[in-house]
Amino acid sequence: MVRIIAREIEDGVAGALQAEEQLSLAKLISRYLIHLGFESAFTSGIIVQLLTKGKVRVDFSKVAERLELLRSDNRMTATQAMALFEKYATSVRSKDEPPDKGKTVHIVVQKPRG
Repeated sequence: MVRIIAREIEDGVAGALQAEEQLSLAKLISRYLIHLGFESAFTSGIIVQLLTKGKVRVDFSKVAERLELLRSDNRMTATQAMALFEKYATSVRSKDEPPDKGKTVHIVVQKPRG
């Protein structure tokens, strides 16, 4: 299970609490695959980070989501996490699904807090 805390983003800073929920890892992966696209390297990066570190923050244009494993002992190696993600993504990908023609992606690189 994964805890998701969503906050509004105001001027680049996470603001008011928008929602808090708990989802299974499968439902979270499905949500991100639909939202970011089946061919998105971002989705695998988010999930691998979550499964190896136990938590990750994902910033969208209007909301920041903080994802956290409810049980830290569910963490795994990067190799295990990638294999789990690939197996799940392959199992839900439709055979008739056209290849993703690519989406325009907005990437923001920030200096780490020090």
